[in-house]
Amino acid sequence: MKIELAQRIRALPPYLFADIDRKKVELRKQGKDLIDLGIGDPDRPTPPHIVAAMQQATAESKYHRYPSYEGMASFREAAAKFYADRFGVMGLDPEREVVALIGSKEGIAHFPVAFVDPGDLVLVPDPGYPVYATWTRFMGGEVHYVRLLRENGFLPDLSSVPEEVARRAKILWINYPNNPTAALATRAFYAQVVEFALKYDIIVASDLAYSEVYYDDVPPPSFLEVPGARECGIEFHSLSKTYNMTGWRVGFAVGNAALVAGLGKVKTNTDSGAFEAVQAAAVAALTSSQACVDEIRGVYRERMDVLVSGLRGAGFDVLDPRATFYCLIANPQGYSSAEFASKLLIEGGIVATPANGFGPGGEGYVRLTVCAEVERIREAVERVRRVKL
Repeated sequence: MKIELAQRIRALPPYLFADIDRKKVELRKQGKDLIDLGIGDPDRPTPPHIVAAMQQATAESKYHRYPSYEGMASFREAAAKFYADRFGVMGLDPEREVVALIGSKEGIAHFPVAFVDPGDLVLVPDPGYPVYATWTRFMGGEVHYVRLLRENGFLPDLSSVPEEVARRAKILWINYPNNPTAALATRAFYAQVVEFALKYDIIVASDLAYSEVYYDDVPPPSFLEVPGARECGIEFHSLSKTYNMTGWRVGFAVGNAALVAGLGKVKTNTDSGAFEAVQAAAVAALTSSQACVDEIRGVYRERMDVLVSGLRGAGFDVLDPRATFYCLIANPQGYSSAEFASKLLIEGGIVATPANGFGPGGEGYVRLTVCAEVERIREAVERVRRVKL
């Protein structure tokens, strides 16, 4: 029997992190000690009070049945309150303007299902999270990359988008704090986005997964803080990075009621909602003291200082990471991103991510994370110093 994958799957390049995982497995089978600074997966455990809330919830039989598609009322209320307390976004309706997600990646992937028809054009940051472009193409949409340049602080120059492209565009994806560049956006930039979106009737989809991992004194804003944003936008939020909950798979989307409803309609026909015991734990995370978040942020700040100062001391051009747990390193002269990452892996035993895996605009850099204990990061710096370039 001949079995063929669908063309949409055959056309996909290997998923960046799956390919990195394969190489790691091969080298570890050879006995190599790897320092994994490649994938952004928090290495510290989830705070104990969140784990305790989950343990209590799993024992309650009411959580053992199918969950609601939109999410528990208490979880959606907690998300709305979090937005009010943290961002000053007041008056979000938990019933109409909040939907629970099985991790923000799930919502980001399903969003084009609701709003992208074959032939529609979507504006995608380059470099950017690969899922934005992949699911646009899955729906038969066309991707127009908007370059993020170092000289512009890795903010897109919306005035450079051709008029005919802007008029065709259905969705604009934005992501700040940014993966992979670790750049931040300002309210002034978000105001420009709103003006652009309303002028051309473009949906704005904001990915805010890293809002609580920052190093400046002023916390990063939400796109929805800006007047007019709730008219055109939806924002995806995750508990994964904020509370070390990547494996728990829980997040939420908030914003324009019609956009939330469209995403919700996809979900009712796709999944059966997030496990409600996990949602109960998420309520505890969002509504309890945020001291654990301050502690997590402090850990990353210490690690980032060690990594950046060490690599700069070794002569590398390291971009200033203002948020997230990522930093970009410019390739040494004569190396592509893939070649530099391979050199670090084979000779140094350091797992790094070639940034061109996030789009053509990532060529010229590799991305490192600080999801490892500070002693391992110091060792990684020493290994980089010994790699012959």
